[in-house]
Amino acid sequence: MTKVKPLDRYQMPHPRPKLYASKCLGFCNCWWNGQKIFSDFVEKVKPFVDFVTHCPEVEIGLGSPRKWLRIVVVDGEKRFVQPSTGSDYTDEMTDYIGLTVPALPPLDGFILRMGSPSCSMKGIKYYQGVDPKARVVGEGPGLFGDRILHKYGGYPVESDGRLRNQQIREDFLIRVFLLASLREVEEKREMRYLADFHSTNKYLLKAFSQKHLNILGNIVANRGNGDLATILNKYRKNLLEATSKSLESSSVVNVLYTIYGYFKEALSDDEKSHFHERIESYRNGVGSIVSLTEMVRLWAIRFGDEYIKKQTFFEPFPQALNEICKMDRYQTE
Repeated sequence: MTKVKPLDRYQMPHPRPKLYASKCLGFCNCWWNGQKIFSDFVEKVKPFVDFVTHCPEVEIGLGSPRKWLRIVVVDGEKRFVQPSTGSDYTDEMTDYIGLTVPALPPLDGFILRMGSPSCSMKGIKYYQGVDPKARVVGEGPGLFGDRILHKYGGYPVESDGRLRNQQIREDFLIRVFLLASLREVEEKREMRYLADFHSTNKYLLKAFSQKHLNILGNIVANRGNGDLATILNKYRKNLLEATSKSLESSSVVNVLYTIYGYFKEALSDDEKSHFHERIESYRNGVGSIVSLTEMVRLWAIRFGDEYIKKQTFFEPFPQALNEICKMDRYQTE
C-alpha cells in the first residue's frame, strides 16, 4: 500500500505551460550529426507542458546529418556560413527567423539547445573567417536564439545545459507555471480573474520582489485607469520584471516569517522554537526550504486559513515535479 504524504491531498490545480524547445532536444533526430539530444529535464516535464518545437537549420533546407555551421563576422555583420562547403545561408536564416518568430503562439518559456549556432542563447563563438584557424572575434547567442532573446525579453529562456543546475531548474519551473497562469487569466479577459491571480500569488511575488508586489497591487487596485487590455499588458510587463532574477533565500525566509505571524499566537512554545531553529539551520546551509514551507503550509491547513492555504508560494508547480529540483545529477548526452 502506497503511503500518502501529508500534503498529497492538498495538491493545487496547475495550468499547462506552453514551452518552445529546440527540436533536437528529444523530439527529432535533427542535431548536426543526425542524432537526437537527450535532456532529462525535457523528458520529465513532457507530461505537464505543451511543447512547440522547431529546427531552424533543417527548416531552411539543410539536412541531418549536415556539415557544421559557424557564425562569421564580415564588415561587422554576422554571416551564417558552412566552412566545409563555403556556402552562406545568412539570407535563408534571416528570412526564416523573420517568418517563424512572429508566428509563434503565446508561450511561457524557452529551452534552447546549447552550442547551436542557430538556437543557442549564449556562448557561440563568432569567427573572423571560415578557415579552421580563423581568429575568434567575439561570442554570443546563435542567430535564432538572438531573435528570441530580443522579442521575449524578461521571459524564462534557458539552455538544456544550464537546466542541469538545480537552482536554475527550480527557478525556470516557478516562472513558466506562473506565466502560464497569467496567460489563462488573459484569455478569460475579466478583471476578477486578474484580482484572483494576484491574491493567490501574493506571497510568491513577495518572495521575488516586494517593490514589484506593491506595483502589481496598485495596477490591480486602480482598475479604472485604462481598459482591460492595457491593465493586463501593464501587469504582465511588471510581472516579468519582478521575476527576472532568481529567488533569494533571504526573501523566502522573510515570506515564511510573515506567514508565521498569522499563526504565532496559536502555536505552542515548542512549535515556535522548532520553527526558529529550522530557519537558523537553513540560513547556515543545513536543512531544506521545502521542509520549512511544508511546516508552515500544514499550519494553514490545521487552522483552516483558506487565504494562506491557496497561496502558490507553497506549490508553484505540480508536486510531481519536485523530484526534478532535488536531482543533483543529470544524465549527460
